[in-house]
Amino acid sequence: MRDLARFLPSKRNAIALAAGFLLTFAAWWWMTRDRAPQRAVPVVETPSQLNELDKIENAVAKARSWHSTVFGTTHGQAFQEDRDVVCPSETHSITRTAAKDGGMELAQETVETGGTIYMREAHGPWVSQPGSGANYCEEGPMAGPAPLISTLRRLKATATPRRSELFQVEGRTCRVWQLLAGGSEAGLICADEETHLPLELRAGALRVQYSNWNLPAIIVAPRKEIP
Repeated sequence: MRDLARFLPSKRNAIALAAGFLLTFAAWWWMTRDRAPQRAVPVVETPSQLNELDKIENAVAKARSWHSTVFGTTHGQAFQEDRDVVCPSETHSITRTAAKDGGMELAQETVETGGTIYMREAHGPWVSQPGSGANYCEEGPMAGPAPLISTLRRLKATATPRRSELFQVEGRTCRVWQLLAGGSEAGLICADEETHLPLELRAGALRVQYSNWNLPAIIVAPRKEIP
């Protein structure tokens, strides 16, 4: 007759086996027991979760100086406006319109610095008046008839940005984002891939180029004597 004792686990192994069963049962009970409902933890939006228009708006809101060039038409006539801004209230803008010879000619120039606004029509004399005290940095640079930040907020409500090509613009890597609304392209914006500051915006007939973001600049009063 065979010795069955040798087929049975030793006392030490039997204790270990029993302990293993108890741990397994405890784990099963913990996972299957009824638990009280837990309060949902709100998800905090991080920069990586923001879409590109959010990132552009955040970058523009922090900018302290820039140059913008707006191309468009008014009353059927092409125009170009170049503007330099130094926060919060220093600005120099030059507006040119299409000339008969096909080029562009000066139509208006405005300088605001030191609490005074200087203005002239075409090449006429300068006139001055007290400054407006406006904060030109509150809504960012202009995007045609409206400030850029207001335009971005409107686009966020109506359009979805879709990643497109990369371009090199003045040594910066510019990412094109198509702005899609209702399945069609409503415009595009090209933003610096690193800083998310816009370098160009197009929407319909509107075209705006941006440069010199956060570069040191000084707005000076006109040299010509004020009458």
